[in-house]
Amino acid sequence: MPTGPGVRPSRLDDLDALEALENRCFTADRMSRRSFRAALRSPRAAILVVPGASPVQLSGAAVLFFRANSETARLYSIAVAPEARGQGVGKRLLSAVERAARIRGARAIRLEVSVSNKSALALYRKSGYGMKERIAHYYEDGSDAWRLEKPVHRGKARGP
Repeated sequence: MPTGPGVRPSRLDDLDALEALENRCFTADRMSRRSFRAALRSPRAAILVVPGASPVQLSGAAVLFFRANSETARLYSIAVAPEARGQGVGKRLLSAVERAARIRGARAIRLEVSVSNKSALALYRKSGYGMKERIAHYYEDGSDAWRLEKPVHRGKARGP
């Protein structure tokens, strides 16, 4: 699957690094090791990663799910290591996710993001995601989320 510069599909041997990145980036609503393993094996999921400074570290990861009989892909998560923030890792992952969704035939990508996550909201808005609705008490801690969506064009992805 073409992914873009510095981004590659995740492999089962990334499991430890995925779990470590998840734990570094999120204090709640974390994806479990078991869920990562299931997603890595599922034909209805794509996990894309940006390798880190060492073979056992990741600078970032994105988890994308595809449902049967749906033309909307769900971006479940983008995690960027604290030391890699501000270096375009999130933007590269988002571009790769959009490319993967197009290749798989999705017409749109939908996601939820915390109303307090200003940097993620800025990235999504700048990338063309529109706000659909505010969802009260979406996260474990009771905080609200915005649901965002962006159309993606079917067919072969263009460009690197």
